[in-house]
Amino acid sequence: MPDKTSTPWLKTLLPALPLAAPQEWLRSAAGICLVVALTLAGDLWLFDPDLVLHLAPPLAASSVLLLAAASSPFARPWSVLAGNLLCASIGILLGSSGLATVPAAGLGAALALAGMFGLRCLHPPSCALALAVIFNWPELAPHGPAVLLPVAFNSLMLLALARGFNRLTRPPRHEPPRENIHQTRDPLPTERLEPRRAALDAALEDFGEYLDITREDLERLVRLLERHGFRHSLGQVVAADIMSRDLRWATPGTSLEQAWNLLREHRLQQLPVIDGASHRLLGIVSRSDLLKRARPGLIWPALGRSAQSDLGAVMSAPAIVVHQDTHLAELVLPLSEQGLHCLPVVDDGARLVGLVTQTDLIAALYRLWLQQLPA
Repeated sequence: MPDKTSTPWLKTLLPALPLAAPQEWLRSAAGICLVVALTLAGDLWLFDPDLVLHLAPPLAASSVLLLAAASSPFARPWSVLAGNLLCASIGILLGSSGLATVPAAGLGAALALAGMFGLRCLHPPSCALALAVIFNWPELAPHGPAVLLPVAFNSLMLLALARGFNRLTRPPRHEPPRENIHQTRDPLPTERLEPRRAALDAALEDFGEYLDITREDLERLVRLLERHGFRHSLGQVVAADIMSRDLRWATPGTSLEQAWNLLREHRLQQLPVIDGASHRLLGIVSRSDLLKRARPGLIWPALGRSAQSDLGAVMSAPAIVVHQDTHLAELVLPLSEQGLHCLPVVDDGARLVGLVTQTDLIAALYRLWLQQLPA
Protein backbone atom coordinates (compact mmCIF):
# COMPACT_ATOMS: atom_id res chain seq x y z
CA MET A 1 0.00 0.00 0.00
CA PRO A 2 1.61 3.31 -1.08
CA ASP A 3 2.31 5.86 1.61
CA LYS A 4 0.91 9.39 1.55
CA THR A 5 4.13 10.87 0.19
CA SER A 6 3.85 8.81 -3.00
CA THR A 7 0.23 9.72 -3.66
CA PRO A 8 0.92 12.99 -5.56
CA TRP A 9 3.38 11.18 -7.84
CA LEU A 10 0.90 8.38 -8.50
CA LYS A 11 -1.78 10.91 -9.39
CA THR A 12 0.39 12.19 -12.25
CA LEU A 13 0.03 8.75 -13.90
CA LEU A 14 -3.74 9.10 -14.11
CA PRO A 15 -5.47 10.81 -17.04
CA ALA A 16 -6.28 14.50 -16.61
CA LEU A 17 -9.82 15.60 -16.08
CA PRO A 18 -11.61 16.37 -19.38
CA LEU A 19 -11.38 20.09 -20.15
CA ALA A 20 -13.83 20.14 -23.04
CA ALA A 21 -17.34 18.86 -23.69
CA PRO A 22 -17.92 15.97 -26.12
CA GLN A 23 -19.33 18.35 -28.73
CA GLU A 24 -16.01 20.19 -28.64
CA TRP A 25 -14.21 16.92 -29.37
CA LEU A 26 -16.37 16.38 -32.43
CA ARG A 27 -15.94 19.98 -33.56
CA SER A 28 -12.14 19.77 -33.28
CA ALA A 29 -12.01 16.40 -35.06
CA ALA A 30 -14.12 17.69 -37.96
CA GLY A 31 -11.93 20.79 -38.16
CA ILE A 32 -8.68 18.81 -38.26
CA CYS A 33 -10.06 16.60 -41.02
CA LEU A 34 -11.00 19.62 -43.10
CA VAL A 35 -7.90 21.74 -42.41
CA VAL A 36 -5.33 18.98 -42.97
CA ALA A 37 -7.04 17.74 -46.15
CA LEU A 38 -7.28 21.20 -47.72
CA THR A 39 -3.72 22.14 -46.76
CA LEU A 40 -2.29 18.92 -48.21
CA ALA A 41 -4.38 19.35 -51.36
CA GLY A 42 -2.90 22.81 -51.84
CA ASP A 43 0.60 21.48 -51.16
CA LEU A 44 0.31 18.71 -53.72
CA TRP A 45 -1.04 21.12 -56.29
CA LEU A 46 1.78 23.67 -55.87
CA PHE A 47 4.84 21.64 -54.89
CA ASP A 48 6.69 18.39 -55.63
CA PRO A 49 4.76 15.51 -53.93
CA ASP A 50 8.01 13.98 -52.61
CA LEU A 51 8.89 17.27 -50.91
CA VAL A 52 5.40 17.68 -49.47
CA LEU A 53 5.11 14.19 -47.98
CA HIS A 54 8.39 14.54 -46.11
CA LEU A 55 7.16 17.72 -44.43
CA ALA A 56 3.52 16.77 -43.87
CA PRO A 57 3.47 14.97 -40.46
CA PRO A 58 3.92 18.12 -38.31
CA LEU A 59 0.76 19.47 -39.96
CA ALA A 60 -1.42 17.25 -37.79
CA ALA A 61 0.28 18.37 -34.58
CA SER A 62 -0.11 22.04 -35.51
CA SER A 63 -3.77 21.43 -36.34
CA VAL A 64 -4.39 19.98 -32.89
CA LEU A 65 -3.13 23.16 -31.28
CA LEU A 66 -4.94 25.52 -33.65
CA LEU A 67 -8.29 23.75 -33.35
CA ALA A 68 -8.37 22.07 -29.92
CA ALA A 69 -6.22 24.55 -27.97
CA ALA A 70 -6.67 27.79 -29.88
CA SER A 71 -6.13 29.93 -26.76
CA SER A 72 -2.66 28.46 -26.17
CA PRO A 73 0.39 30.68 -26.79
CA PHE A 74 1.63 27.80 -28.97
CA ALA A 75 -1.25 28.46 -31.40
CA ARG A 76 -0.66 32.16 -31.97
CA PRO A 77 0.07 33.19 -35.58
CA TRP A 78 3.56 34.41 -34.70
CA SER A 79 4.37 31.14 -32.96
CA VAL A 80 3.19 29.03 -35.91
CA LEU A 81 4.75 31.02 -38.74
CA ALA A 82 8.01 32.12 -37.11
CA GLY A 83 8.49 28.81 -35.29
CA ASN A 84 8.07 26.74 -38.45
CA LEU A 85 10.33 28.93 -40.59
CA LEU A 86 13.02 29.12 -37.90
CA CYS A 87 13.08 25.38 -37.23
CA ALA A 88 12.95 24.46 -40.92
CA SER A 89 15.95 26.75 -41.47
CA ILE A 90 17.82 25.05 -38.61
CA GLY A 91 17.00 21.68 -40.17
CA ILE A 92 18.36 22.82 -43.55
CA LEU A 93 21.59 24.12 -42.02
CA LEU A 94 22.26 20.97 -39.99
CA GLY A 95 21.12 18.63 -42.74
CA SER A 96 23.60 20.19 -45.15
CA SER A 97 26.39 20.39 -42.56
CA GLY A 98 27.55 16.81 -42.97
CA LEU A 99 26.95 15.86 -39.34
CA ALA A 100 25.75 12.35 -38.59
CA THR A 101 22.00 12.04 -38.20
CA VAL A 102 21.87 11.40 -34.46
CA PRO A 103 24.07 14.33 -33.28
CA ALA A 104 22.46 16.57 -35.89
CA ALA A 105 19.02 15.67 -34.56
CA GLY A 106 20.02 16.34 -30.94
CA LEU A 107 21.67 19.64 -31.81
CA GLY A 108 18.72 20.59 -34.04
CA ALA A 109 16.19 20.03 -31.27
CA ALA A 110 18.27 22.09 -28.84
CA LEU A 111 18.78 24.96 -31.27
CA ALA A 112 15.11 24.89 -32.25
CA LEU A 113 13.96 25.15 -28.64
CA ALA A 114 16.47 27.87 -27.74
CA GLY A 115 15.66 29.84 -30.89
CA MET A 116 11.91 29.67 -30.31
CA PHE A 117 12.34 30.78 -26.71
CA GLY A 118 14.50 33.68 -27.89
CA LEU A 119 12.04 34.80 -30.57
CA ARG A 120 9.02 34.10 -28.33
CA CYS A 121 7.52 31.79 -30.94
CA LEU A 122 7.36 28.47 -29.06
CA HIS A 123 5.43 25.98 -31.21
CA PRO A 124 6.17 22.29 -30.38
CA PRO A 125 5.38 20.91 -33.89
CA SER A 126 8.12 23.19 -35.25
CA CYS A 127 10.71 21.14 -33.38
CA ALA A 128 9.34 18.02 -35.10
CA LEU A 129 9.62 19.88 -38.40
CA ALA A 130 13.33 20.54 -37.80
CA LEU A 131 13.91 16.80 -37.22
CA ALA A 132 11.81 15.89 -40.27
CA VAL A 133 14.09 18.06 -42.44
CA ILE A 134 17.24 16.56 -40.89
CA PHE A 135 16.08 12.92 -41.19
CA ASN A 136 14.90 13.37 -44.78
CA TRP A 137 17.72 15.61 -45.95
CA PRO A 138 19.09 13.17 -48.56
CA GLU A 139 15.75 13.44 -50.42
CA LEU A 140 15.29 17.16 -49.65
CA ALA A 141 18.84 18.26 -50.53
CA PRO A 142 18.08 18.88 -54.25
CA HIS A 143 15.49 21.48 -53.24
CA GLY A 144 17.86 23.39 -50.94
CA PRO A 145 16.39 26.56 -49.35
CA ALA A 146 13.24 26.08 -51.46
CA VAL A 147 12.12 23.72 -48.65
CA LEU A 148 10.99 26.87 -46.88
CA LEU A 149 8.33 27.60 -49.51
CA PRO A 150 5.98 24.72 -48.63
CA VAL A 151 6.71 25.35 -44.93
CA ALA A 152 5.54 28.96 -45.27
CA PHE A 153 2.54 27.90 -47.36
CA ASN A 154 1.54 25.24 -44.83
CA SER A 155 1.79 27.68 -41.94
CA LEU A 156 -0.31 30.35 -43.63
CA MET A 157 -2.92 27.85 -44.85
CA LEU A 158 -3.24 26.26 -41.40
CA LEU A 159 -3.66 29.65 -39.75
CA ALA A 160 -6.24 30.88 -42.25
CA LEU A 161 -8.31 27.69 -42.33
CA ALA A 162 -8.20 27.04 -38.58
CA ARG A 163 -9.07 30.64 -37.71
CA GLY A 164 -11.94 30.61 -40.17
CA PHE A 165 -13.26 27.27 -38.91
CA ASN A 166 -13.06 28.37 -35.27
CA ARG A 167 -14.85 31.63 -36.03
CA LEU A 168 -17.68 29.80 -37.81
CA THR A 169 -18.15 26.96 -35.32
CA ARG A 170 -17.44 28.51 -31.92
CA PRO A 171 -19.88 30.89 -30.24
CA PRO A 172 -18.36 34.34 -29.73
CA ARG A 173 -17.20 35.30 -26.26
CA HIS A 174 -19.26 38.09 -24.79
CA GLU A 175 -16.99 40.06 -22.52
CA PRO A 176 -18.04 43.40 -21.05
CA PRO A 177 -15.78 46.24 -22.19
CA ARG A 178 -12.82 46.83 -19.90
CA GLU A 179 -11.79 50.29 -21.14
CA ASN A 180 -11.81 53.32 -18.90
CA ILE A 181 -14.72 55.21 -20.46
CA HIS A 182 -13.67 58.44 -18.71
CA GLN A 183 -10.29 58.38 -20.51
CA THR A 184 -8.29 58.90 -17.32
CA ARG A 185 -5.24 57.08 -15.97
CA ASP A 186 -7.14 55.68 -12.99
CA PRO A 187 -7.48 51.89 -12.75
CA LEU A 188 -10.96 50.52 -13.30
CA PRO A 189 -13.11 50.75 -10.16
CA THR A 190 -13.11 46.99 -9.62
CA GLU A 191 -9.30 46.87 -9.81
CA ARG A 192 -8.36 49.64 -7.38
CA LEU A 193 -8.25 47.52 -4.24
CA GLU A 194 -6.50 44.59 -5.92
CA PRO A 195 -3.47 45.34 -8.13
CA ARG A 196 -4.21 42.17 -10.12
CA ARG A 197 -1.59 42.61 -12.81
CA ALA A 198 1.28 43.14 -10.39
CA ALA A 199 0.08 40.24 -8.25
CA LEU A 200 -0.29 38.02 -11.32
CA ASP A 201 3.22 38.89 -12.53
CA ALA A 202 4.64 38.06 -9.11
CA ALA A 203 2.75 34.75 -9.00
CA LEU A 204 3.98 33.76 -12.46
CA GLU A 205 7.55 34.61 -11.47
CA ASP A 206 7.26 32.48 -8.33
CA PHE A 207 5.74 29.60 -10.32
CA GLY A 208 8.80 29.64 -12.55
CA GLU A 209 7.58 27.23 -15.24
CA TYR A 210 6.24 27.87 -18.72
CA LEU A 211 2.43 27.89 -18.77
CA ASP A 212 0.50 26.78 -21.83
CA ILE A 213 -1.89 29.71 -21.53
CA THR A 214 -1.57 33.35 -22.52
CA ARG A 215 -1.20 35.96 -19.83
CA GLU A 216 -4.41 37.62 -21.06
CA ASP A 217 -6.38 34.38 -20.82
CA LEU A 218 -4.91 33.69 -17.38
CA GLU A 219 -6.01 37.14 -16.21
CA ARG A 220 -9.47 36.51 -17.69
CA LEU A 221 -9.62 33.17 -15.85
CA VAL A 222 -8.72 34.90 -12.57
CA ARG A 223 -11.51 37.43 -13.16
CA LEU A 224 -13.99 34.61 -13.77
CA LEU A 225 -12.88 32.83 -10.60
CA GLU A 226 -13.30 36.05 -8.63
CA ARG A 227 -16.73 36.63 -10.16
CA HIS A 228 -17.93 33.11 -9.38
CA GLY A 229 -16.52 33.32 -5.86
CA PHE A 230 -18.22 36.68 -5.36
CA ARG A 231 -21.49 35.26 -6.69
CA HIS A 232 -21.26 32.35 -4.26
CA SER A 233 -20.61 34.68 -1.31
CA LEU A 234 -23.72 36.74 -2.14
CA GLY A 235 -26.09 33.79 -2.00
CA GLN A 236 -29.20 33.92 -4.17
CA VAL A 237 -29.83 37.68 -4.28
CA VAL A 238 -31.18 38.71 -7.70
CA ALA A 239 -32.24 41.93 -9.39
CA ALA A 240 -35.89 41.52 -8.31
CA ASP A 241 -34.79 41.63 -4.66
CA ILE A 242 -33.11 45.04 -4.83
CA MET A 243 -34.74 46.89 -7.74
CA SER A 244 -36.84 50.04 -7.41
CA ARG A 245 -40.46 49.34 -8.36
CA ASP A 246 -42.20 52.70 -8.04
CA LEU A 247 -40.82 54.08 -11.29
CA ARG A 248 -41.01 57.31 -13.23
CA TRP A 249 -41.13 56.68 -16.95
CA ALA A 250 -42.03 58.38 -20.22
CA THR A 251 -43.34 57.45 -23.66
CA PRO A 252 -41.89 58.28 -27.09
CA GLY A 253 -44.37 61.14 -27.37
CA THR A 254 -43.31 62.80 -24.12
CA SER A 255 -41.86 66.23 -24.77
CA LEU A 256 -38.27 67.03 -23.90
CA GLU A 257 -39.39 69.64 -21.38
CA GLN A 258 -41.66 67.15 -19.61
CA ALA A 259 -38.87 64.59 -19.49
CA TRP A 260 -36.44 67.18 -18.11
CA ASN A 261 -38.90 68.18 -15.42
CA LEU A 262 -39.33 64.52 -14.38
CA LEU A 263 -35.58 64.02 -14.14
CA ARG A 264 -35.07 67.22 -12.17
CA GLU A 265 -38.06 66.81 -9.85
CA HIS A 266 -37.17 63.25 -8.83
CA ARG A 267 -33.37 63.73 -9.01
CA LEU A 268 -32.95 61.04 -11.62
CA GLN A 269 -30.08 60.53 -14.07
CA GLN A 270 -31.97 58.42 -16.61
CA LEU A 271 -35.60 57.88 -17.58
CA PRO A 272 -37.01 54.68 -19.14
CA VAL A 273 -39.08 55.14 -22.29
CA ILE A 274 -41.88 52.60 -22.67
CA ASP A 275 -44.79 51.84 -24.94
CA GLY A 276 -47.78 53.24 -23.06
CA ALA A 277 -50.15 50.42 -24.05
CA SER A 278 -48.01 47.30 -23.56
CA HIS A 279 -45.50 48.70 -21.02
CA ARG A 280 -42.68 47.25 -23.16
CA LEU A 281 -39.35 48.99 -22.74
CA LEU A 282 -38.37 50.89 -25.90
CA GLY A 283 -35.28 52.77 -24.80
CA ILE A 284 -33.82 55.07 -22.18
CA VAL A 285 -33.00 58.77 -22.08
CA SER A 286 -30.45 60.52 -19.87
CA ARG A 287 -29.84 64.10 -18.79
CA SER A 288 -26.96 64.36 -21.25
CA ASP A 289 -29.25 63.22 -24.10
CA LEU A 290 -31.59 66.08 -23.30
CA LEU A 291 -28.87 68.69 -22.86
CA LYS A 292 -27.52 67.86 -26.32
CA ARG A 293 -30.88 69.09 -27.66
CA ALA A 294 -30.78 72.37 -25.74
CA ARG A 295 -30.66 75.40 -28.02
CA PRO A 296 -27.31 77.27 -27.79
CA GLY A 297 -27.64 80.60 -26.04
CA LEU A 298 -30.23 79.49 -23.49
CA ILE A 299 -29.18 79.67 -19.87
CA TRP A 300 -28.50 76.18 -18.45
CA PRO A 301 -30.42 74.19 -17.28
CA ALA A 302 -33.37 75.58 -19.21
CA LEU A 303 -34.17 73.21 -22.06
CA GLY A 304 -34.86 74.77 -25.43
CA ARG A 305 -37.11 73.44 -28.09
CA SER A 306 -35.74 71.69 -31.15
CA ALA A 307 -37.15 70.57 -34.45
CA GLN A 308 -37.56 67.10 -32.91
CA SER A 309 -39.06 67.78 -29.49
CA ASP A 310 -40.11 64.33 -28.26
CA LEU A 311 -38.21 61.50 -26.61
CA GLY A 312 -38.57 59.09 -29.51
CA ALA A 313 -35.98 61.16 -31.38
CA VAL A 314 -33.36 61.35 -28.64
CA MET A 315 -33.64 58.15 -26.58
CA SER A 316 -30.96 55.47 -26.65
CA ALA A 317 -32.34 52.24 -28.07
CA PRO A 318 -32.15 49.40 -27.47
CA ALA A 319 -31.34 49.86 -23.80
CA ILE A 320 -29.04 47.51 -21.89
CA VAL A 321 -31.39 45.50 -19.68
CA VAL A 322 -31.35 42.71 -17.11
CA HIS A 323 -34.01 40.22 -16.09
CA GLN A 324 -35.64 39.76 -12.71
CA ASP A 325 -33.57 36.63 -11.99
CA THR A 326 -30.21 38.20 -12.92
CA HIS A 327 -27.83 37.57 -10.04
CA LEU A 328 -26.54 40.51 -8.04
CA ALA A 329 -22.94 39.71 -9.03
CA GLU A 330 -23.81 40.26 -12.71
CA LEU A 331 -24.94 43.82 -11.95
CA VAL A 332 -21.64 45.05 -10.55
CA LEU A 333 -19.57 45.43 -13.74
CA PRO A 334 -22.22 47.22 -15.86
CA LEU A 335 -22.91 49.73 -13.08
CA SER A 336 -19.27 50.26 -12.08
CA GLU A 337 -17.26 50.12 -15.31
CA GLN A 338 -19.56 50.67 -18.29
CA GLY A 339 -20.79 54.13 -17.39
CA LEU A 340 -24.38 53.06 -16.68
CA HIS A 341 -26.27 54.84 -13.91
CA CYS A 342 -29.10 52.31 -13.89
CA LEU A 343 -30.21 49.02 -15.40
CA PRO A 344 -33.84 48.54 -16.46
CA VAL A 345 -35.30 45.23 -15.27
CA VAL A 346 -37.71 43.52 -17.67
CA ASP A 347 -39.85 40.40 -17.59
CA ASP A 348 -40.03 37.67 -20.23
CA GLY A 349 -42.26 39.90 -22.36
CA ALA A 350 -39.71 42.76 -22.33
CA ARG A 351 -42.07 44.79 -20.11
CA LEU A 352 -40.45 47.18 -17.64
CA VAL A 353 -40.91 45.94 -14.06
CA GLY A 354 -38.16 47.73 -12.16
CA LEU A 355 -34.91 49.66 -12.19
CA VAL A 356 -31.61 48.86 -10.46
CA THR A 357 -29.61 52.02 -9.83
CA GLN A 358 -26.07 52.46 -8.55
CA THR A 359 -27.62 53.50 -5.24
CA ASP A 360 -29.67 50.29 -5.06
CA LEU A 361 -26.54 48.22 -5.71
CA ILE A 362 -24.43 50.02 -3.09
CA ALA A 363 -27.19 49.67 -0.50
CA ALA A 364 -27.58 45.94 -1.22
CA LEU A 365 -23.84 45.27 -1.00
CA TYR A 366 -23.64 47.26 2.22
CA ARG A 367 -26.52 45.25 3.71
CA LEU A 368 -24.89 41.95 2.75
CA TRP A 369 -21.59 43.12 4.22
CA LEU A 370 -23.31 43.91 7.50
CA GLN A 371 -24.87 40.44 7.58
CA GLN A 372 -21.41 38.86 7.26
CA LEU A 373 -19.91 40.79 10.14
CA PRO A 374 -19.38 38.77 13.34
CA ALA A 375 -22.07 39.34 15.96
